[in-house]
Amino acid sequence: MKNRQMSFDDEMFQANIKPEYWVNQSTSLINMAQNLTVTERRIIYSLIALIQPDDRDFKTYVLSVKDLAQLIGYKGKSFYSQVEKAIDGIMRKQITIYSTDGKQRVVDKIQWVQQATYFHGDGQVKIKLSDALAEYLLNLEKFTKYRLINVLRLNSEYSWRIYEFLKEDEWKSSSIVQRDKNKTWKSHRIMYVDELRRLLDIPDDTLKLMKHFRATVLEKAKKEINEKTDIEFDYEVHTKKGRRIESFIFYINPSQRFQDLQTDVDSTMDQVQSLVNVLIKNGVRVNAAIKLAGKYHYEYLRANIRYVVTSASSKRNQAGYIISAIEENYAHYEGPSEKTERDPFYNLILGQVEQRLKQVNERDNKALEQIIKKHEKMLLENPHADIKQIINSRKSSIMSELDKIEFVRNQQNHPSLSEEDISNQTIKDIFSEWKAQIIAIDVY
Repeated sequence: MKNRQMSFDDEMFQANIKPEYWVNQSTSLINMAQNLTVTERRIIYSLIALIQPDDRDFKTYVLSVKDLAQLIGYKGKSFYSQVEKAIDGIMRKQITIYSTDGKQRVVDKIQWVQQATYFHGDGQVKIKLSDALAEYLLNLEKFTKYRLINVLRLNSEYSWRIYEFLKEDEWKSSSIVQRDKNKTWKSHRIMYVDELRRLLDIPDDTLKLMKHFRATVLEKAKKEINEKTDIEFDYEVHTKKGRRIESFIFYINPSQRFQDLQTDVDSTMDQVQSLVNVLIKNGVRVNAAIKLAGKYHYEYLRANIRYVVTSASSKRNQAGYIISAIEENYAHYEGPSEKTERDPFYNLILGQVEQRLKQVNERDNKALEQIIKKHEKMLLENPHADIKQIINSRKSSIMSELDKIEFVRNQQNHPSLSEEDISNQTIKDIFSEWKAQIIAIDVY
């Protein structure tokens, strides 16, 4: 397995997970007992969000392990093994469906993932959903849909599942008034406690006391869903048998905070892109800039960067000074510094910013290397040509291309090309001379 190379002879698709993608699934799948952890759900439902409306069967997706690690919130050197462990866990999980054929009880057990192949050298995983899930995810007539962003932010599997139950009924029922609070709700759903425990895969010997069930499951879900998703809900006891609570009624409204999802995505993307760009423009290496943006709160970073760039004193090692300022809080920012909660939405955005920078560097390197190849071809085709003239022509063409790259990057709000971004040594040498000329012009 380790010596295999990834083959693209089969129909495979490079996955690019985005938080604004839709998750579509049948209502019957939502109302089946599931025992996935939050980590496992983030992977599975990101795959489900990649399914297109016109798909007739499941595709085999190729995903970057690093992207999956950002989605899950794994960091450090062992993220590859952590991702592999998470996917292995999914492959052991099943959905159990109980039915009857009229004569006998039938039990179907369906796996979520049909196959996963790891390519350690490429840092990628090839993965496909189980074909047995097709009737619940493809060509749907009765289905529930929601944006991936609404569940990626949830940190409890109970919150995620309750969100799905409520989304299923969001548009079904007529409006209802919650009498105790005199509040009108768009919709509602009544759920029995036994049904909730079964669907949430809570064993009989777990959370036996209702106060513990409400605190761990319902109250936590209420807090998370109301703060982080496109709906809000409240609940209260619906029926009792003696002193025992038999069912709850859930009241559902769309949330005003998440009505314009794309604005939220675009705003976060712009914030992260701007933050990373400022760090890079001040000499911080790309990898270090991405790491800082992933570790510290946005406002904390912005405060300390502003402190440095507005400082009257000029530092020879500006990048080092910025990093020290961030690590030691030179700006005396009073809010939280490091992120304490995993935010897959933010991580995905950060990953997209990193990927965009990588693509820009690859594009510009390719353009510069084409000039090198062009002049090499000129020399091969005409061995008697004036070598000095060709070298001067090559240098002039590369400098002109660097001017163009700088202009385009400024227009697209990308940081300037740096020496570390360039892979070809000849181009690096010319870049150093070009950079010196630019600095001389600025000084003049």
